This record gives sequence, C-alpha cells and structure tokens, in this order.
Amino acid sequence: MRSFHVRHHRTALTAAVLGALTAASFHSVQAAAADREMPVYTLDDVVVTASRTEQSVKEAPASVEIVTREDIDRLGAETLAQALALTVGLDVTENGMVGNQAALRGMSTNQTLILIDGRRIRTEDTSQTANYYELQRINMDDVERIEIVRGSVSSLYGSEALGGVINIIRKHPEKKQVGVSADWTSRQKDGGVSVDFGKTGKWAWRTSFKVSDIRERGAETASNQYGRKYYFNLDGRMDIAQRKHLDFFFDYMNEDLDQKSEAVTQTGGNYRSNPGTVDYNHKRYSTGLRYAGEDRRGAYEMQVYYTLFDKKQETHLRSNGILSDFDDMVFRSYIADGKRNWNVGADHKLTFGGEYRKEEYESTRIDVGGGHIVTRNGISKTESKADLDYAALYLQDEWRANKRLYIVPSVRWDHNNKFGNKVTAQLGTTYRISDRSRVKMNVGSAYRAPTASELYMHWDHVPAVARIRSWLVPTQVHIDGNPNLKPEKAVNFDLSFEAEGKRSSGKITYFHNKVDDLINLNTISRTIMSSTPPPPHPIAIRNIGHYENVDKATLQGIEFEGRQRLGDQFTLRSTYTYLDAKNDMTGDRLTGRARHKLSLQLIYDDFKHGWSGVLWNDWMSDYYYAEGRGNAAVKKNTSATVLNLVINKKINDHLSAYFGVNNLLNEENTTLYYDGRIWRGGINMTF
Repeated sequence: MRSFHVRHHRTALTAAVLGALTAASFHSVQAAAADREMPVYTLDDVVVTASRTEQSVKEAPASVEIVTREDIDRLGAETLAQALALTVGLDVTENGMVGNQAALRGMSTNQTLILIDGRRIRTEDTSQTANYYELQRINMDDVERIEIVRGSVSSLYGSEALGGVINIIRKHPEKKQVGVSADWTSRQKDGGVSVDFGKTGKWAWRTSFKVSDIRERGAETASNQYGRKYYFNLDGRMDIAQRKHLDFFFDYMNEDLDQKSEAVTQTGGNYRSNPGTVDYNHKRYSTGLRYAGEDRRGAYEMQVYYTLFDKKQETHLRSNGILSDFDDMVFRSYIADGKRNWNVGADHKLTFGGEYRKEEYESTRIDVGGGHIVTRNGISKTESKADLDYAALYLQDEWRANKRLYIVPSVRWDHNNKFGNKVTAQLGTTYRISDRSRVKMNVGSAYRAPTASELYMHWDHVPAVARIRSWLVPTQVHIDGNPNLKPEKAVNFDLSFEAEGKRSSGKITYFHNKVDDLINLNTISRTIMSSTPPPPHPIAIRNIGHYENVDKATLQGIEFEGRQRLGDQFTLRSTYTYLDAKNDMTGDRLTGRARHKLSLQLIYDDFKHGWSGVLWNDWMSDYYYAEGRGNAAVKKNTSATVLNLVINKKINDHLSAYFGVNNLLNEENTTLYYDGRIWRGGINMTF
C-alpha cells in the first residue's frame, strides 16, 4: 500500500510542476511581446541534417533539436544514449539486449536512420537488433554535437528515415591538444586518449582511442554481457585550395564480450541443456574520403566510403569448453554520394544530389540458395550471400516566398534491385508571425526497404531453455525470412507553434503518422514436442517465426517543450510527449510504447566558478507491453519514475570532473530494465 501512495504522490507532483512550467513559459513569451527592450531567448543554432544545407533551428521547417557539446559535458554522458536522455520525442530506454532503443515519435528503432557526419552506419539488420547497439558504440570524446530530426526525411535520405534521423557530428582537427578521459559506473569503466595534431602545412590530423570494460552482473540474462570494447578513430583534412578541402577518416571497433547462458548439445535427435558461455566478437572497419568546396554559385561535396562489419558468435560448454553452436555474419557496404547547391537569385537555393549504395551480407543465418558449408567441431552450417543495390537522386528547393513565408519542397527517386522504383516527397513551411514566434508545418511520404535478414533469414537457434512444470528443457527457435516482403510505407504530418521570450521559450507540436505494410516477426506456430523430463530428451518446445507484411498503424500525439530561466544560473526545462499508437487492423495499442513521457529538468550553470549540473526525472506512464510470445502473450501496462543527478566542476582550463547518480531513488522495474541505482563519475584532462 505504501508503494501506491509514493507513486501517486510522485505523479501528482510531476503533473503540478509541468502545469506550472507550461503556464510560466507561455506567460513569459506573451509578456515579452510587450517588452521589446529586453534581451530575447534565441534559437540561433545552425542545423545541417534537416535539409542537407545550413539552416537556423528557428527557420528550419522540420522538428529539429541539437544536443551541444556543452549539453553532453553537463550530463557527463559516456554513451550516446545518455547524451540523448533529455531530448523530445525520442525513446532511448534499454531493450534488454545490451542496447538501447532509438525510437522517434513511437516508430520502431529500425525506422530511425543513424548517421555519423552524414554517413550511414553498417550494423545488425533484423527488426530486433537494428540500431539497438549503436547508442553504446560511439566514443563520446569525439562528438561535437548531435542533430535530431523528428518526422520522416525519406525525401532526402531514402530508406529507414520513417521516424527521423539522428546525425552525430564529430570533432575535426583544429589545434594541437592532448585529451585524457576516465569514467566509471557501477556497471563499467572507460578510459580514452585523444590527440589533435593541429595543422602542419596543408594537413591537419586528429586521432582517438577508447577502451570500455563492462562488469559481469549476477543474473544470467540476455542483457548481462560483459567484457571489453575498443574504439579507434583517425580523421584528417587537407586544404587543396581556398574554400576546397579533402577529408579522410578511418574508424575501428572491436567488441569482445561474453554472456552466461545455456548451451544445448545434440546426440542423435536428442538435446540436452548444459551451463554454457556465449562468446561475441564484433569487429567493424570503416574508411573513406570526402571532397568539399564552395564557389560563387554555392557549395558542393562528394564522398566515397566502405564499411566491413564482422560479427561472430560461439557457444561453449562451461564444463569443458567444447563448442556447441556458432554463427558467422559479415556485412559490407560500398557507398558513393554527392550533392550540389545553387543559389538561384535572392529567393531560391536548389540542392541536387545522388547516392549509390551496395550492401552485401554473408551469413550462416540466411539462405539465398547456393552457398557453401562451414564446419566447426563437427557442427556444419550453410553460409549464403545476399546482395542489395540502391541508387537515388533527389532535388530540394529552399524558397523564401516573402519576408514571412519560407517553403521547402523536396522529392527523391530511389531504385532497389529487389523492389524497383520508389518516389517520396516532402513539403515543409515556416511562417513567421513575429520575430519571436512562428508556425511550422511538414507533410511527406517515407518508406523502409526490407533488409537482407528480413528477406532471407533461415536460422535454427537452440540456446534457449523453457520451463515445463519443474524442469528446464531446451527450446528451438526457427526464423524464416520472406523474399516476397514489400517495403514499409508511411505518410507523415506535423504542425508546430514555437515562441521565445526574454527569459523563456516554448514549443508545441501535433504529429500524425500513417504506416502501411509494417514488417513484423510473427510466431506462426508453437509446438510442445515433449514433456519428458529426464535428460537427454528431445526438443521440448519449437517456436517458428516468419517475417510478414501484416499491419497498418496510426501513430499520433503531442510534443511539448518549455524552458524558463530562473535568474542567471538556473534554468527549468520540461519535455512531454503524449503518444496514441494503434494497430489499425486490430484496434489494439502497439506494444513497447508509453502513452505519456515527461521529463522535468533543473539545469545549473555557474560559469564564473566552474560549476554546472542537472537534476531531472524521467516519468513514463501507461507503458504497454506483451508478456510472452505469439497467441499466448498477455498485454499489460506499467509505469515508472526515475530521478537522476549529475554535478560537474571545471577545476581549471585543463581539468574537469563530474559525479552522478542514475536512478537516485533506486526504482526497480524489470519490464523497463530499471534495476536499481547506478553511481558514476569521471575526469577529463587536456594538455
């Protein structure tokens, strides 16, 4: 009973503060209109992701948000997920597989396009794994800022951008400097070194290295992976001529992780469950060149880059180390793209661009026909190779129709060797009501092409165990792809009003997304093969899954952000998202989404004495989820409130430190993967 009263009190307090902040923000905006002499709270940051050209946040029609380096440092963010924790309309909660969601406006994580300096990342490609690990794979010491675009951007970026785009802008060589960082949490510790060599002649170089050591936790779960991760980056720039340069990059990642699990051995037709360890080794290499310049007509750039992602998984018996299962996956991407801007008179800026992308996937988990046999320790599997080719052209016009109206139409043609041609279009407008307020509107179409795994997967997976009465018995999971899948399609609309006052700002947005031909992994059968307990015994449960275009969905809601300065050092900020996400075929809500998300943030900045910090809560209400699989799944709701704190101290120009506590009140919720308080801290030094 006490737990109910505590949570009810937290909810009431949260709602009261949100109401007060909302009223204060918009009251201040209105009051500022009568006080033209006071300094105005401005939104002058420049964003490049929304239109592939430089736009001010205030002017860009798209719903955009920038996480600055100052924001990252204030949060003491060791991962991209932590850096994005306070953003609007973005869900970065843990997913239970050593990763985080990156879901915008209720769309699935694989419907968000993640970029690094405008480049695509080659990563896992199933609906259960796409993008889930990427928020833990970015060296935050390299990040200058992060740009988030909410809403479909397929007319500029093509497939995967149904929900939006997250573009990570990295630091580039500037001046000679050495940086050293050390971070620790209750779960892991990190150490990194970066060296900026500055400019020598025409060349400037910057390099960084980071290692993460993840601790083993007690429970044997899919999220309890432990081991080490290594990251190395090298960036170079050569000045070719005035306003012309050539950029070079090389990135390397190595993840060497273990997980306690059950190893299933087979003798004839019988399987037996034994304690085992799953070894994961993931290596990724990426390199490329970019040529960019500017002339009197506008800017231009061309780039080529290549990525190899090698993912290996082996399961060994803990008793003797014998191999009991394995899988090999190799992803390759070859990409070339370019764009050109033309300033046409004083009122138009045209952007024309194109892209060619070739993706290869060679794996023991797919069946494309043919292939070759791979054998280890008497275990044989067939390895197949899938090829997907993409080509695209796009055109955009930034048109200043008059002093108040800014219109940005865009259209893109995509060709895929599997699905043929697809045309998407977008129209964005910004109408300036006054210097301090404006209305924005966007409407557009988007799509996501099925991945190689969704098309061709053919995978027997036997590491799992299930409980029948008092016995743990092996469970086989078989997943089939579907070469007849159609691309997912979406139509997006949003309408915003935003304003700034002398000490405040506010923005409210209504969004509506209609999605057709959603690709789902459906459990088409679940068979209990045997309930005989004494081992060895045959497979007890066999689940068969199949990718299908089965659903139509509507996702709509409201986003709110309010900010109020409280004196010279404190700022109060709130973000709130209401989401109504339904399956149009069944009328049921989409699982894995909260109806209400609220964050209240008290931000402190004392630049004179070098102190900064933030105290914030994450309140998630009416989170709808499925417990179980297939027809046996039971739909449930849960809610949680988590309080977090980070304090930073700039000791001098070369040394800073931070200390923080995630989940300060020790909230536990297994569904949302809140498993108690996490202490963390770190130091940063420059020479």
